[in-house]
Amino acid sequence: LINKIGSGTFGVVYLSKKDGRPEHFATKVLRRDMMEMPDKKKYLQNEIEILKELKHPNICKLEEVKVTQEYYLLVMEYVNGGSLSKCLDQYKEKYKVSSFPEIIVQRIMRQVINAFKFIHSNNIMHRDITLENIMVNYTNQKDIDDINLLNAQIKIIDFGVAIKGLGKTVIGNPLTMDPLILKKYQNSRASVINKILIYDLKIDIWSIGVICYNMIIGKN
Repeated sequence: LINKIGSGTFGVVYLSKKDGRPEHFATKVLRRDMMEMPDKKKYLQNEIEILKELKHPNICKLEEVKVTQEYYLLVMEYVNGGSLSKCLDQYKEKYKVSSFPEIIVQRIMRQVINAFKFIHSNNIMHRDITLENIMVNYTNQKDIDDINLLNAQIKIIDFGVAIKGLGKTVIGNPLTMDPLILKKYQNSRASVINKILIYDLKIDIWSIGVICYNMIIGKN
């Protein structure tokens, strides 16, 4: 582990190296005492199994999983540009504009759709599509400095709440959530949600539309 590059509720992400390998990795270090609680362990196991299955240029690759007495370590492909949300803010600040140009949105969306065509072909729902869960990888330092998204590669991350098959629970980000789910969440008691709510892969398509809109209007 080299240095901390991010953090979350249950762990920290470090820039890391492996012996005999020239490239960098991003290692997610999660506390076992937290992740082995019943309500969280199923999501961790689910994420690992799904990432092992999904091999695609626009999905952040799981390299290896290690387990110690105190931690789970998920060794992931390192992505050097940060989240799409961060890139949008940087782009607006650098070029004094209110949003991404349409040509950049087209380039990004083509890659996002290619990724989800593959994800959905495996009958997997992501359920948490946001600008924060789409990462950007640049090919060189100049592209990083220029925020050159026309030459960047998009990487989908965070499959912690992804599932195979039909969904039955209210989960995800309310700002990008399909109204079908959000309406039932607002109008139903939590005790009966699981009995009345069933949805399929189409809920991801709604969220993809929302992030496209976010980029066009320039608001996260």
